[in-house]
Amino acid sequence: MIGRREVMAAIAGGVALPGVAIGAEPRVFTAEIAVENNRVLIAVRLKGRGPYRFMIDTGSYLSLIRPDLAKTLNLRTQAIERSRGIGGTDAYNLFLADDVLIGERVHQPQVVFSDAFKFGYGADIYGALAAGMLTAMDSELDFDASALRFYPDGRGERPGYVAIESEIPRLDSPAQGSRRISATVLIDGRPIRCVLDTGAPYALMLNQTVGRRLGLWNDTRPFAPLRPNGIGGTAPIARIVRAGSIEMGGAKDERPLVTVLGSDVAAEFDGIVGLSFIRRFNLSVDTRARKLWVKPSAQTPPVQRYGLSGLWIDKDGDRITVKAVGSGSPAALAGVTVGDTIVGMSWEGALAAINGPAGKAVTLGLERRGARRTVPFTLAAYL
Repeated sequence: MIGRREVMAAIAGGVALPGVAIGAEPRVFTAEIAVENNRVLIAVRLKGRGPYRFMIDTGSYLSLIRPDLAKTLNLRTQAIERSRGIGGTDAYNLFLADDVLIGERVHQPQVVFSDAFKFGYGADIYGALAAGMLTAMDSELDFDASALRFYPDGRGERPGYVAIESEIPRLDSPAQGSRRISATVLIDGRPIRCVLDTGAPYALMLNQTVGRRLGLWNDTRPFAPLRPNGIGGTAPIARIVRAGSIEMGGAKDERPLVTVLGSDVAAEFDGIVGLSFIRRFNLSVDTRARKLWVKPSAQTPPVQRYGLSGLWIDKDGDRITVKAVGSGSPAALAGVTVGDTIVGMSWEGALAAINGPAGKAVTLGLERRGARRTVPFTLAAYL
């Protein structure tokens, strides 16, 4: 068994990165990808078993594996790593997997995985490959061709692509793990620095401090509540708000939905650009210049949605409690407040009642300080 220091050194040095053992010929290696349910998926075989569907997660510095798959493959814990994510900090096991085949094309003698993959990405997704999938060498993530290409000898010219204001850390950076890509994003014309995260389905998530600075988090601005879940567990209540515009690489979205987190997740970045916006481009990584090149793709990003009631509810034992009410929402206008208890229906019934299309009539039985009342309202697109 190797120690934690050796494991982390292996991650930073390239053991967990794809393609390091590829020979000089041929010059290009192509692996097939798929985009389903706003996730980038690729086939992975481990120890001759599979293939298993893994995500490509450029927001992660560590590759991840589901604990049940690690157990099935009899992977032994090599070290313990404390990882920080959207829900805070938690401890996870690190495994060293032998004989890994990525995309049926790229063979890795060994890959380091963390079992931080403990929250719901879908029953048919078994793990995630970290940012090194793109930043270990020159590469292209081509959504239009459903292809991930590796260029072990360098990409050379990039016809049709333009370099954007971006950065990839140096190989000798003190940061451990895969090198992640960051880029400048304009929100309502104001620049912020964001990590590009293909593992995040939202278009843009901001640290709360940044959201406050930009005026996107205040008690008078209409918002829809959301409680994200990820590494570290359940996060504080976030707010989905409507911004004026998002712009990156020459592409601009007018009146996009932006998620402002209930805390600051990563101090080194202002926020996270997710796949809903990233897939508007095909990506080309220039490892020598440590830059990202993009060209417009033909992809149609999914429609962004939010809860039309304005309510976030949690189950506290047998009680169903209102944890957040969005400003300007139908529930807020009807007088629902934080701390109200929903009565007269099951948890499943309450979830079904407050979700649905615009125009749906909702009637809730509420209790506040021992007094019960009936509150009607109609779901509406209020952001």
